[in-house]
Amino acid sequence: MLENPLKTKLARDEPILGIWSIIPSPILAEVIATSGLDFQILDMEHGPFDLLALDGSIRACETAGCSPIVRVPGVAPFVIQSVLDLGAHGIVVPQVADQQAASVAVQCAKYAPDGTRGYNPFTRAALYKNPPNNQQGKLDNAFGFCSVIIESLSAYAALDQILEVPGLDMVYLGVYDMAVAMGCRGNTHDPQVTAFVNTAIPRIRKAGKAAGMMAMSPTDMARALDLGANVLVYGVDTYVIHRSLREAGEAFRGCAVQTSGRALT
Repeated sequence: MLENPLKTKLARDEPILGIWSIIPSPILAEVIATSGLDFQILDMEHGPFDLLALDGSIRACETAGCSPIVRVPGVAPFVIQSVLDLGAHGIVVPQVADQQAASVAVQCAKYAPDGTRGYNPFTRAALYKNPPNNQQGKLDNAFGFCSVIIESLSAYAALDQILEVPGLDMVYLGVYDMAVAMGCRGNTHDPQVTAFVNTAIPRIRKAGKAAGMMAMSPTDMARALDLGANVLVYGVDTYVIHRSLREAGEAFRGCAVQTSGRALT
């Protein structure tokens, strides 16, 4: 793999769609990947992924043509290095409070002179073959998709400075954490949160970065695209499964009432 599929699509001005995955299952990762999504964010912050589970899920994603991205648990050099050695196409870094933290996050994903990532040419990212240099494929500093999450008041205040960080590809808007930080008790539809999204996305895109956000319905997707967001995340695997089965159960009980005239409990 010489080019990152996500970067290629975004460079062609194509929006991309993915999902948060917190269930550490290569089988589920493969099922999701075959749906045609562009990427999955394998979640080490809110999901119980360890490196072994990530290894299997990254392989499953790639086999089905879906880019595996990993949300690491924070600005953690060892974890960032490890997931990229496993062959992840990129990282999403949470808990980034300011420009310095964003800069360190990106540097952890890059080899010198652009960063501090340790080099090992015998990993899956290098196809185990000890290539003569790190200027191609997943070893190239240009390959990895580096992104951070704006999810706190301090990060929002520093947004313009964060957008100046070299090598940063995407800024994702963490509306759920912001809905708590802003005192909205987790209500992502509060006017304060809406204003955050409406003002941040144009600034992100004007700076030449991709803008990511949650879009859990066709209506949400249309609104996000209209705002200029070009990396959309269709919810979380647990919620998508739960919602689908809940709707099936409700439909079943409705059919049973019509058939028997007796409500099911």
